[in-house]
Amino acid sequence: MDWTPAPRRPTAIRREQNLALVSAVVSGGVIAAGLILLLVARVNPETASGVRAVATDIVAPLWSVMRAPIDGAGKVAGDFGDYFGAVSRADQLAAELDKANARLRAARNGQRELQQLKRLMAVREPTRTVVATTRIAAATSGSVARTAMLAVGSGDGITRDMPVIGTEGLVGRTLEVGRQSARVLLLTDPLSRVPVIVERTGQAGLAVGRNLPTLLLTDRIGPELALVVGDRIVTSGDGGVYPPGVPVGVVVDPRADGPVIRLATSPLGGGFVTVESGWLPIPDTQPQGPVFDAPVPVEARTSGAPPPRLRTSEPANQRRIDLARP
Repeated sequence: MDWTPAPRRPTAIRREQNLALVSAVVSGGVIAAGLILLLVARVNPETASGVRAVATDIVAPLWSVMRAPIDGAGKVAGDFGDYFGAVSRADQLAAELDKANARLRAARNGQRELQQLKRLMAVREPTRTVVATTRIAAATSGSVARTAMLAVGSGDGITRDMPVIGTEGLVGRTLEVGRQSARVLLLTDPLSRVPVIVERTGQAGLAVGRNLPTLLLTDRIGPELALVVGDRIVTSGDGGVYPPGVPVGVVVDPRADGPVIRLATSPLGGGFVTVESGWLPIPDTQPQGPVFDAPVPVEARTSGAPPPRLRTSEPANQRRIDLARP
């Protein structure tokens, strides 16, 4: 069997030669045009810039037509990817929503039961009362004190030791009050001491200012649990000045000798703040009522000692019967 290939026709050979010649001419023309443009750009930059602009105007429509099928295919593929991604994301969000709804129902049930128990036990809780809402007019920082100024004062019902709370958390407490202004002791002041609690562990302590942008958590009591970065610190309500549950900051350095707390809010650029009345103001321990002479034994009256004077809350028109008189 003869496997010798058949001789090629002269027409095919001539066609290949012509294609090679055309390719060589086109390549040479492109190289020559490039060299000419490079030379023109070196000799006359303005002319080269005009030539480039004309070439761009000619090529841009052609390039956009050539890119149209590719861009369309990419857009279709992106749309399919977005669709399937949106479906999976929607399924994930639906599962998270179901879990959140379950937690919400459990929280509502617990809150309802807590309210019923409080009513059953006649628990009296203090209420938070907003005295004024304003902006921080100025904030100062020095080597000793860090304070802020409010444009409200005693004329607006502001008194000393009222908590100042921002939208993100606690700012400080009022320190000095004038008729139309009040000075606020910020949490970062070295004199600031805020009773706080760690939400995750339940440990109580004091958030102490140290003239730095951060606070120090000291005097911790409670479970012997190590803190971690991100633990939320809120007010505990101890001391009666600050209401419980107000965010103070988060732990950024859980070192054993004193965790460092980053503030939840800043007095600068913090927007509006509210000034509230004290959470548990100290009650007036002075008894009320008229002063009267208590019955004194005969021995005490004859000894020359002055009779004691006591206070009572009995009505003033109630008649006293002196049983010690003979």
